[in-house]
Amino acid sequence: MSALTAGLSRRWRIRLAFALGGAALLAARGRAADAWTERGREVYIREGCIHCHSQYVRPHAPLDIERWGPATPLAQLLQQRPPLPGNRRQGPDLANVGNRRTAEWNRLHLQAPRTISPGSRMPSYAHLFAGEDSDGEALVAYLSSLGADTIPERLAQRAAWRLPSSTTALERPKAAALFAELCAHCHGDTGRGDGPLAARLSVRPPDWGAGAWRHLAPGADVELELARIIKFGLPGSPMAGHEYLRDGEILGLARVVRSWQETRR
Repeated sequence: MSALTAGLSRRWRIRLAFALGGAALLAARGRAADAWTERGREVYIREGCIHCHSQYVRPHAPLDIERWGPATPLAQLLQQRPPLPGNRRQGPDLANVGNRRTAEWNRLHLQAPRTISPGSRMPSYAHLFAGEDSDGEALVAYLSSLGADTIPERLAQRAAWRLPSSTTALERPKAAALFAELCAHCHGDTGRGDGPLAARLSVRPPDWGAGAWRHLAPGADVELELARIIKFGLPGSPMAGHEYLRDGEILGLARVVRSWQETRR
């Protein structure tokens, strides 16, 4: 009997053994997850993602921070081996993509970019998902790890965001056309949750005419909350943000969505 278990009853020795065994199992799983994420990072480098995507949110660029999340400390970037700041931003910055996009969204986007992100210039990486323990799933795990430590800051940023009072909404016809381009593939042409991608999502989009808002608290400022969802998405759901849209476009989309819900009551 070791000094650790001396004086303990048999019941407590058994409980301690289970606890230590559980801790060892969790540690092993943690090491496996780290290895999986590191493999995904290697895939990211090998596939040349660095040529189109940065991983550095500039600390003194407010628009960068609003779009892509909390700034990246330079010291943190330089600790990476190798550092992956990117050399030209063709696509969005990915430093915080793990708190802006779910694994589900990233998987769909990697496999069929233009299906979920119309007009995307990114090529398909569906070939990476062939077989079990695929490079594609490792890449998804790596992307999910980026920004995992800045979730509270991003949520606070989302909660503090407001549309400027001077914002002029995009005209209704143009906003409806923008909805058709960016949103209809999930939400359907008139917001009934019946877009071609809807059945493939883990959380089906709502039918806005079927009743109360699904994600808005009673008494909330409907226009503001819709604008927040359009800009930042819904954390933990397939609904991704559209951080790159101008304020007027966001407000125009929010009013289109609200009008469909109100006219079907």
